[in-house]
Amino acid sequence: MTQKKNLPKILTALAAWFASFALTNICSLPTTSIFTLLFFLLCFQVFLLESEKEKSGLLAKDGRRLVLTLPMKRRRRASRLLGLFFMLLCLAAEQDALTGSLTSPLFQAASLGMSALGLFFLFSRGLRLLFFYLGKRTERIQGLKNPQTQDQRLPRQMKLLIPVILLCCWLPWFLYNFPGVMTPDSISQYSQAMGLSGYSDHHPFAHTLLIRLFLSLGMALFDNVYAAIACYTVFQMVLMALLLCGCLCILYRYGAGKKLCLLFLIFYACVPYNGSFAVTMWKDVLFSGFLLLFSLCLYRLLHLYGAGGRLKEQPGLLALLLLSGLLVCLFRSNGLYVFLLTAPFLVVLLRREWKLLLPGVLFVAALALCIKGPVYDALGVAKPAFSESLSIPAQQIARVVYEGRTLSQEQIDLLDQTVDYDSIADYYQPELSDPVKALIQYGHPEYLDAHKGEYLKLWLQLGLRYPLDYLNAFIDQTQGYWYPGEPGLTVNESISPNDIGLSGQSVLSGTAAWKAVEILNKLYTIFPLYGLLYSIGAFTWAAVFWCAVCALSGRRRNVLLFIPYFALILTLCLATPVAADLRYGYPLILAMPLLLCAGLEVPQKEEGRNA
Repeated sequence: MTQKKNLPKILTALAAWFASFALTNICSLPTTSIFTLLFFLLCFQVFLLESEKEKSGLLAKDGRRLVLTLPMKRRRRASRLLGLFFMLLCLAAEQDALTGSLTSPLFQAASLGMSALGLFFLFSRGLRLLFFYLGKRTERIQGLKNPQTQDQRLPRQMKLLIPVILLCCWLPWFLYNFPGVMTPDSISQYSQAMGLSGYSDHHPFAHTLLIRLFLSLGMALFDNVYAAIACYTVFQMVLMALLLCGCLCILYRYGAGKKLCLLFLIFYACVPYNGSFAVTMWKDVLFSGFLLLFSLCLYRLLHLYGAGGRLKEQPGLLALLLLSGLLVCLFRSNGLYVFLLTAPFLVVLLRREWKLLLPGVLFVAALALCIKGPVYDALGVAKPAFSESLSIPAQQIARVVYEGRTLSQEQIDLLDQTVDYDSIADYYQPELSDPVKALIQYGHPEYLDAHKGEYLKLWLQLGLRYPLDYLNAFIDQTQGYWYPGEPGLTVNESISPNDIGLSGQSVLSGTAAWKAVEILNKLYTIFPLYGLLYSIGAFTWAAVFWCAVCALSGRRRNVLLFIPYFALILTLCLATPVAADLRYGYPLILAMPLLLCAGLEVPQKEEGRNA
């Protein structure tokens, strides 16, 4: 009898040992480190706590056997699926750390297997505990006599104050980087806007036209190029402040408390990259704002739909939804795919309104395709080079060459028609595709354009012959977007060196200002947890978790809010030029308060049953 009683603790201790084994390997600690014991004890206590909480939540008995309630069964299933998912991502990203210095394939496989088991226990049981606490929170709030009601409005003074707070917090970044941050991408668009080079949709031409509008306005008012650039920067700062103010107002209206909204405001105002991005002439900044606006329209539409309202009663909401969708399509190359991947879920999940939504999304998609096609052609806007869409395939072929694999002479000759074959290995960088794409662009890209079928055949042949090289190239090129880790490029400063005579005109200059900015931009490398705010992969994991919470909590339609951001990450994984640049994942970062509130939202009991 005692042996049966101790069996759960023995199994828990075994699971904790596997978890500590995986943590020790990932942290690259020696097995003699005292921290291995701490890992074991912490995992053991967490696993015990999870078991105790689950037992305390069992409400039904069948003779002597405890029976899991339906919510608990769902939580278990979800935690196992998510645990398996996160475990696989860890194995892919941390393969080298998990095998350590082992050289025997057998020992490597054994180490990976034990680490996989430990990671699965760590994630699944940790997630089960989180789901339990969130479930208890939902029950507690639903049991209150006077729960926090929805449709509460912020006072008008606060609506006016929030943009002012944001602009005041971003002002030092504007003065330090006056007239704004301009990278080589920005300078390319500036050259087009000023008529110094031909039009191109390599960077979204709609954004270039917006830059041209404010440069023209600034030159007409001030007759000074730096004042003109500042006009665009100020416009972007004001627009982003208004969009974020709208976000906070909507979140407060639909149940986010004052404390949570204050926390979000501090995040938007004080985290350095928000201020730096607000003054950077990048398409990614406005695209992030427009995608947030699109998601906020979806959020309002979900509440209208859930309350039994009709979209025809709020034509302004429909118009704003479609306008923001069009801006999403036009302001980044993958925006059209994000919109198209979201549209079917929108129409299906809100099928009662399909007669308005389906024609609307089809109109937006057709208009975006028309603008990016015939309209841009009529304006003489050059299309992006075909090689720009080949980041992943080009990296995979280059990885095969870099690893010294055997290619037939025919395959080598085909590559030589476009690039210098002997230079591929020297130019290949695992986390950056630009060098390899530059080889194509400065080689013979016209041959690639004329023989796409032959190169596709080559890509398939090498992939079938060297699948591990292709997998490793894909992991190295994309892991920053799906695995928590160090970011690549975070922020830029001032105006990058160029040949058109522009230079930074900082108003806040001097050693003190430079040192303060350096410290603020490096704080994330010093403080744990705060550093996660700089990890795109951490935000991706958070989105997956809160999406699962929505599915479990009776707010399944809220899953719609996550679709655009999953589509964003998917398109990045299919065509990203860089493994972990913060700006590419910025739309997800900016929208995390919305996604978090969607997960924390407590449904009415009737909605929970009928969802």
